Amino acid sequence: MKGTVIRMLTLLVFGMQVAFGCSLQSSELRQVSPDLTVVVTHRQKPIAGIEVRVVPENVIEPVFTGATDRNGTVRIHGLMVGRYHLMASHEGFDGGREWIEVVAVPDSATRKRFDFQWADWSYQTRRVAGTLAGLVPGNTGNKLMDIVHPTETVFPGVDITLKSAFSDEEYRTVSDSSGTFVIGDVPDGIYVLSIAGGMKAITGTADITRQVVDVTHAANVRESLPLRLKDTGCYRTEFALPEE
Repeated sequence: MKGTVIRMLTLLVFGMQVAFGCSLQSSELRQVSPDLTVVVTHRQKPIAGIEVRVVPENVIEPVFTGATDRNGTVRIHGLMVGRYHLMASHEGFDGGREWIEVVAVPDSATRKRFDFQWADWSYQTRRVAGTLAGLVPGNTGNKLMDIVHPTETVFPGVDITLKSAFSDEEYRTVSDSSGTFVIGDVPDGIYVLSIAGGMKAITGTADITRQVVDVTHAANVRESLPLRLKDTGCYRTEFALPEE
């Protein structure tokens, strides 16, 4: 009984952490010059094709939209004095968001450049292969005890799409009866892995998972993606790699 209570309290504390983790964090207001250079990298390498936007405070439409060149750079000229949100994103994944104030008379403390890292948290793997697993409510006959004592399961028949982040190249597959999926002969590159949702888990119904994946034959990267369905924060249940 004592163990059951502890596990219930653990679930409650975890839920509270998730809820507080969803609160918006205020960013620091940074003063910049009317002419600004934005540099975007991915794993320390310049990356082309990332959309950079400058949106005035309390406005929806951007006053500037541009894409990074092969050097990962966008140059913005002649911003009017005022406050803006500076964003770098691609395929719905943010490289960064900054709250800036363009000043009329720049001084030595005024920034003329911003560096963004786009999707450096991406999964690196030699092969696009792995498993889909997770915990579902147990079968004790008591709904509360079913949550306290979940059962390990795999997820067969799940649609999986792998799309190049910067081209129309796309692959599709479905997980087999053991929850395993394999997409063979994928060239090195940056991709977006999408996994269908709808599965039931102890944390709720699975949302669609979208994750940036780097396929590379470099040394010291994983051979597969053992993905588990879990609460990833902000009340979302998605597939993710177990924490190492």
